[in-house]
Amino acid sequence: MFKKHFFFLVFLLFVPLTAVGEVLFPDPTGDSLNAAYSKTSRVELENQVEEGVPSAEYMMGMIYLSGDAAWGVQPDYKKAFSLFHRAWCDDVFDAGYALSTMYYKGLGVDKDLAKVRDFVLKSGENGYIKSQRTLGLAYKGDVLQSVFDKDIEKSIFWFEKAAVNGDQLSAANLSIIYGGDGVPRDEKKSFEWKKRAATAKYGNSQFVQFLKLAEFYEKGVGTDKDLVQAYKYYGLSGSAGVEGKQRVAKEMTQEQIDEALRQSKEWQKENNVQVGGGFIRRAN
Repeated sequence: MFKKHFFFLVFLLFVPLTAVGEVLFPDPTGDSLNAAYSKTSRVELENQVEEGVPSAEYMMGMIYLSGDAAWGVQPDYKKAFSLFHRAWCDDVFDAGYALSTMYYKGLGVDKDLAKVRDFVLKSGENGYIKSQRTLGLAYKGDVLQSVFDKDIEKSIFWFEKAAVNGDQLSAANLSIIYGGDGVPRDEKKSFEWKKRAATAKYGNSQFVQFLKLAEFYEKGVGTDKDLVQAYKYYGLSGSAGVEGKQRVAKEMTQEQIDEALRQSKEWQKENNVQVGGGFIRRAN
């Protein structure tokens, strides 16, 4: 037993240990970052910056980037850039996206498109969702046209990475692409990515995705036609789905409508939300 432990300790002595970086705030909507701010103060963060705490460097960088009236901070791009650079050197991958943005816009530093490319790629490769989504958009030709050449295969690659990590907008973009935008139409893939977009972990357009998903079910695009699911998702879309709900209700039995209503209520209860707009019931 001693010999085994001794061998293991000797093995560790001769194996170099590399620092493992991290993504502090994977949520691309910014909600998790805002929640972190609510639990701290400017004084506390500034003290942590002095101590070299990477998360504090990044968070104060974000404050200086846009300013914060409540904290009495005016925008200061040079301070923001310095803090982001420190955080990046401390292996905070979130900072790579911020640095790429500053190099692209020339905020606190000279514009440098090569560094824009470098930072957004490195942060994306290390799991920062917003960089992955940006790369998907860039290779699709929607953003950073002066930095990246259009390449639909690379766009799909990066959108898939972001979508698998929970990004709603990336999943929605994949649904559009497989709908025939840049690649041959693949209705099954378009439906699957739209379904993923509707249930994605990170995003603020869930009810918009519900509306589109309802259309897939109503028309049987990439899936079997399912009026119960169509009615449910039109209902969960709120007022935007009223017309669609009325339309599919004309083809449904009362039992089907009741089932759609049951599933919708169950979803609302599980997700602690209430959707207005009412439900259509067939007249007897």
